[in-house]
Amino acid sequence: MIILTPQEAAIASAIVVIIYGILYEKRVTYTSILFNIMSFVVLLASTNLPVSVFLVLLTYTIIGYVVAKLKLKALFPFFGSKAFGSIMLVIVLGSSGLIFGIYNLQSVILSWIIVFLLVYLIFYLINQ
Repeated sequence: MIILTPQEAAIASAIVVIIYGILYEKRVTYTSILFNIMSFVVLLASTNLPVSVFLVLLTYTIIGYVVAKLKLKALFPFFGSKAFGSIMLVIVLGSSGLIFGIYNLQSVILSWIIVFLLVYLIFYLINQ
């Protein structure tokens, strides 16, 4: 019995990561960054992306791993659940044409910034 389509499951996964980031991740930890990287790699491997977009997102993932390994805590927020959940949601929604799309780097970055800012606004409003 299938309850969700693969696309709906991917959207739900991204939303769960964002909700976790908003409600529970007050401080980004090494473990949460590694968890986000692993789930993000699965998403990258399962989405048909242009090479340029894939390479930039892969580079972001590798930088996240390096930041976690070197424990560069000042950079942790850029690789926490709110940031990774935002880019996951952009990729999933973009691959289905529900937002700007994922077929060029500019649209991915613009979409990511918009979603990222909305997620952080919600985080700020909830934690006031």
